[in-house]
Amino acid sequence: MTRTTPKIYLFERIFVSLAICGPILMVIVAGLLPVGSRGPMIVAGHEFLVAILGLALVSRAAYEIGFVQCARATAAAGEGVRRRSDGLL
Repeated sequence: MTRTTPKIYLFERIFVSLAICGPILMVIVAGLLPVGSRGPMIVAGHEFLVAILGLALVSRAAYEIGFVQCARATAAAGEGVRRRSDGLL
């Protein structure tokens, strides 16, 4: 008897692993750097990690909603913004 893991559980496991292990690995790597460059490396690394996690969440939401529906919603929102900005000019 084989057991399969649903894709959503796999995504959650990878997402949580990256969210937990990413900062830990950055602190370990920063510990190997000279004192003056530790702070900027940790800040830049956390910005990069937040960008990756945010992109993963947006991609997962787009996958769940459906890419076509997501594109339609984005196009409709962009059209609304254009109409409002045209009225201001």
